[in-house]
Amino acid sequence: MKRLSLQWRVWLLLAIALAGFGGLRGMSLFSEYEHIQARELDRLNTQSKVVEDNLAHQLTSIHRSLLSIQQALPRWQGSPAGRAEGQQTLINMEAAMSSVRTFAVLDAKGIVTFSNHEELLGRDLHQRDYVQVPRRMLDPKLLYVSPPFQSVLNAYLISLSRVLLDSKGQFAGVVVAGIDPADMNILLKSVRYSDDMQAMLLHGDGKIFLSEPNLDPAMAQDLKAPVATSAGGLPIGQALGQLFGSQEHSLDSRLTVVRTVAPVNLAMDKPLIVVLDRSQDKLLAVWQRDVLTQAGAYLALVLISSFGLYFYQGQRTQKIVAAKRLKLATEAGDVGIWEFDLITRIYEWDDTMYALFGMDRQTVSPRNDDWIKLLTTEDLQRMRDATRATIQQDKAFSMTFQIRRPDGEVRFLHNRAALYSDEHGVPRRLIGATEDVTQRMQQEAELRVAAAAFESHESMLVTNARMEILRVNQAFTALFGYTSDEVVGQNPRLLKSGRHAADFYAAMWAELVQHHRWQGEIWDVRKDGLEFPCWLCITAVCDDKGVVTHYVATHTDITLRKVAEDEVNRLAFFDPLTNLPNRRLFTDRLRQALIKAKRDQGHAALIFVDLDRFKPVNDRHGHAAGDQLLQAVAHRLNACVRESDTVARVGGDEFVVLLTSISQSQDAVQVAQKMHAALRVPFHLPIGQSVQISSSSGVAFYPEHGLDEATLSHHADVAMYAAKAAGRDQYVMYEPALDHPEPRPE
Repeated sequence: MKRLSLQWRVWLLLAIALAGFGGLRGMSLFSEYEHIQARELDRLNTQSKVVEDNLAHQLTSIHRSLLSIQQALPRWQGSPAGRAEGQQTLINMEAAMSSVRTFAVLDAKGIVTFSNHEELLGRDLHQRDYVQVPRRMLDPKLLYVSPPFQSVLNAYLISLSRVLLDSKGQFAGVVVAGIDPADMNILLKSVRYSDDMQAMLLHGDGKIFLSEPNLDPAMAQDLKAPVATSAGGLPIGQALGQLFGSQEHSLDSRLTVVRTVAPVNLAMDKPLIVVLDRSQDKLLAVWQRDVLTQAGAYLALVLISSFGLYFYQGQRTQKIVAAKRLKLATEAGDVGIWEFDLITRIYEWDDTMYALFGMDRQTVSPRNDDWIKLLTTEDLQRMRDATRATIQQDKAFSMTFQIRRPDGEVRFLHNRAALYSDEHGVPRRLIGATEDVTQRMQQEAELRVAAAAFESHESMLVTNARMEILRVNQAFTALFGYTSDEVVGQNPRLLKSGRHAADFYAAMWAELVQHHRWQGEIWDVRKDGLEFPCWLCITAVCDDKGVVTHYVATHTDITLRKVAEDEVNRLAFFDPLTNLPNRRLFTDRLRQALIKAKRDQGHAALIFVDLDRFKPVNDRHGHAAGDQLLQAVAHRLNACVRESDTVARVGGDEFVVLLTSISQSQDAVQVAQKMHAALRVPFHLPIGQSVQISSSSGVAFYPEHGLDEATLSHHADVAMYAAKAAGRDQYVMYEPALDHPEPRPE
């Protein structure tokens, strides 16, 4: 009867275990379901953020273009030449901005006065929303976003417009940019990563502008009518419910993300709305199959467990001690086997046990309990407590302890033991196995030290020989923004910034292969796309045969050091007031330019520029005005030359211009003439003053006027002083006759 009761208790425990396991699997599947939904929503959010950032950048760029058109409009309207300039500027703007199809300026009557499309000139567009809404609101700070409409060029557009006001604050027209839908359609396509994903762009009042893929006829909405059809308008979620309701979909069967595009630096009367959604049916298809698979596996487990227990209870032919001996013998490899008779208190050891403890079988006591003296006091007490718990409560016996062998050597041993009771349940003996774990303990200690070193303040990653990342530390996550789960299994090339050519990495690997080590400066990129300089050290880890098994890399952010170096270089080679090259940098560029001209048998020119009437500006308006004037002069001089040329400030009001790769002396004369005219135009300083100066310039041409830096510079200086001696406000080309001028004016 007692045996039957025990069997039923075993069956009850099995039922509880299976029910608990089933509950855990059910909770795991439900957690996986929630994780899939959360991960997909996060992915949709990420994709919608890509669209938002891209559109925000486009809207900001278009807004800046409209502002520049608005500022230039008075100049364009002032003359026929200005009108031609305006037309060409709009054409150039449209060519430079792929997202814009049309730029136009409309007067107060809605007539197109400027446009990059000539066929629009003179058209009356006063009924368009992008004219009527600004006319009603008259807010010069707002960027008006029109609903989708069909343009006169038969294309659906969204227009961005700014109101133009006259001097009395009355409506004077609008400046308009029509957004090309094709560019946005490409953007919507780029964020779709699944065939069942829908990407839409809506106007702020709910009207659909673009959809990718195109909506089915049953789902499509009239572009002239908003999605929210109620009098007061519906929230976007309900509006999408109406939209998909027409095709017998509900929001419960789709995951939807809605994001409003309204950059904080723009005052828009209506935002754009990005909607991304995906069907849950396809998303959860794999999970549903997994549910069915696990349900089948659970049923199989129930059947197998039941039959296994049934057969197990029918097989008890072997003695418990034999089973435990066999179990210990099969688990142990190079371990000592022992028994402790609880009646006689005698230990029985095999030869391995004597070797482990460093004892001689012939010299031990009759009970063979001399090994107790080799334990520390603490370990001996732990051993007795564990033995008592095993005998009284049949608990598993497993512990690690330290001994000092008779030869003085300290070793760490691990004991496992099981209790054997007779058929009446009376404990008779402990049967156990002992193994030497000294080496394992040392290795574990070394691993703990290595782990502590790995989690240092330096960013570290470890790869295998195939360059697959195996592990990164917390400093790596802090530096690059990637978590361990995101990079494990990836190639470190995901950190490449793209700044280095292929030969850079080829040289790196050549040194790694030869010396098993490389270190140097490199540009990497963080998860957020930010590039930064760092000091990279790579060390190859080899096995006993010298074969590389792993690579360990450390990254140190040197951004601050690079900034400091750049600042030192800037102060050493650039004028702090005008940010132009100083005399040192200019001298080096002149030397390099003459070397190149000599090698290529080319030409170059040097122009010395000295400002006339600069001192009176300082005396009359103060040094702050003088500094602002010098900055304005530097700006105008730079505007007169090519990017390959150099403008430098070498004195208080002295500038030098180096022209490289010119074909004839007339080219230098034209530049000198251009600079001379530019400096005669009055300067309107930020302090509110308007001043007018002139300049005296001297031009020297390589190789006619000098074959080295000193000669060419001297002759340009001679020509400049000749211009000043001739009455200032002019430029002079060097000629040999100038080498003996009249006395220079003070």
